[in-house]
Amino acid sequence: MKTFLILAVCLLFSMVEATASNQCRDEVFLRRAYLTITGALPQPDECEKFLDSKDANKREALIDQLVDSELGLKYIQMRWGDILRIKSEFPSNLWPNGVQAYNRWVYEKLLHNVPYNQMIRELLLSSGSNFRSPAANFYRGFQKRNSEVFYANINLLFLGNRKCTDNGHLCFSQIKFKDTKEWKEEIIYLDYRKSIPWQKIVLGDGTRIELKPNTDWREEYVAWLTSPNNRRFAEVMVNRMWFWVFGKGIVHEPDDWREDNQPSNPQLLKELTDYFVKSNFDMRKLLKKILMSEHFHAKMAPEGSYVAQRLPAEVIVDALASITGKWATYMSRVPEPFTYYPPRTRSTHLGDATVSSSELELFGKVSRDVSLESQRNNAITSRQLLYLMNSSELERRIRTSNSLQQAYLNSKGFDDLVDNLTLRVLSRRATEAEKKLYKEYMEKNKLPLMEVAIDIMWMQMNSNEFLYNH
Repeated sequence: MKTFLILAVCLLFSMVEATASNQCRDEVFLRRAYLTITGALPQPDECEKFLDSKDANKREALIDQLVDSELGLKYIQMRWGDILRIKSEFPSNLWPNGVQAYNRWVYEKLLHNVPYNQMIRELLLSSGSNFRSPAANFYRGFQKRNSEVFYANINLLFLGNRKCTDNGHLCFSQIKFKDTKEWKEEIIYLDYRKSIPWQKIVLGDGTRIELKPNTDWREEYVAWLTSPNNRRFAEVMVNRMWFWVFGKGIVHEPDDWREDNQPSNPQLLKELTDYFVKSNFDMRKLLKKILMSEHFHAKMAPEGSYVAQRLPAEVIVDALASITGKWATYMSRVPEPFTYYPPRTRSTHLGDATVSSSELELFGKVSRDVSLESQRNNAITSRQLLYLMNSSELERRIRTSNSLQQAYLNSKGFDDLVDNLTLRVLSRRATEAEKKLYKEYMEKNKLPLMEVAIDIMWMQMNSNEFLYNH
């Protein structure tokens, strides 16, 4: 099998095949859309349905379908979980009950397509039990719980500022915490008796806020932050969404807005921000707008403008599981409310950065220790490549794969089997050049068809075409 991996280097890399226009081929777009929107590979029947369709609007229809799908919602939820640092243990220490409630809150906001500014208002004005008012977990997930830390994180997440120079943190200085008799329950409340020597807050843009007695001091700040007139608030989310789709922000890093870090395309940022604000901060419409852009449909660089991205750790691990039909079993190290996750749980759906596996750690799973997008490491390493090429565990999963066995039994011959395997791993049919190479390899080495099928699946898992969203 390893000899075949060396031989396979000679394969034509069909993902760079030329087309008449700058638009990528349908099979490239299909895979790109699924991976970008859902973090999952399309199934072979879904591939064939899309590739065989003559509908001129099939790309837009696919985008609508995937953005509104359960997989699409869960994948965006994972993105939010990363930056909100949803994690049961250190450093957030939310505990599993809090993690479960917090994740459900995020999911419901996305499911009902709550406007972005309303979602953030609810998050920042939250209080009460961490179980019954899940958004209040936002204020619990810090090692040091004080107004300076809260304010620094708010500035980073929603304004892209890594440094705070004003005294806006005083708006959050009423926040207090107390335990209850319920195990790991905590109440977040406001101390209205709080007083400070001065009552005038001057924000970075010159806005003045007065801290009035017996009021929630957060309210005026949050109203300013989430206002349609606060251009930066909308711009940061637009830029973050662009980053989630393309792996690079219009302002990059997406959470590092400085005078000396200007947008690469100011006009694009302006037009998308105008659209976002006019849509009443509709995140789903914004995502669809970006996905319908020429840039998302373009051929991969250098022929086009789309830059390939290595798949995130969770997506690679789920793809290997989906292809082989052999899913990892996940468990929480924290003993309650449960230990084992249900069978066939996707790693993109775990919702708790404390829950992991050696495979996820190998491919650079996000730690959720900080709210920076750069915490995710999508670099290719020699250890990852050695695992894909030499892992006896991965070989066992392929050899005992029910999906491979089913493809073999249902195939109508050599070409049909090769197409089925290639659809499963690379979301396209095999080229004639590939089929010829596979057949020559089988005949030269006098191998049975099933052994060749195993080699083909393993080889394709080791290709750049599999490891990258292109």
